Amino acid sequence: MEENFLRKMNLDTLGIGASLLCAVHCALLPLVLTMLPLLGAALPENEWLEYALLSGSFVIGCLALGRGYFRHHRRIRPLLLFSAGFVLLVCGHFIAPADGWEPLPIAIGALMIIAAHLLNLRGCKQCAVHKGAPVAK
Repeated sequence: MEENFLRKMNLDTLGIGASLLCAVHCALLPLVLTMLPLLGAALPENEWLEYALLSGSFVIGCLALGRGYFRHHRRIRPLLLFSAGFVLLVCGHFIAPADGWEPLPIAIGALMIIAAHLLNLRGCKQCAVHKGAPVAK
């Protein structure tokens, strides 16, 4: 039943959503944190949320892009874009904060991951299975 559920669920769409959620979280968190003292609240940055978003994005991306590559299109570009984007995300979270450039690599990385999912979607829709051509096994 789980495999049937994964077949019906569009993991690329889920991956795009996770990347967008991560980008919005990273963009809005500094604004929210600067407003909290004005509201009389103190909320430390939640590292576990960061790890959960990064992990979720990575797992969804690997499932979606791996499935697209092995079952459909055999194109390497989405995998390379996803890998480079994820490296930028990780660098933005763990290396760039000391320099104050955190939003730049995170935004570029998120856009690269979204582009990888879009390329994967296009490749999957253009494959022999979806075009009705006979598939060699």
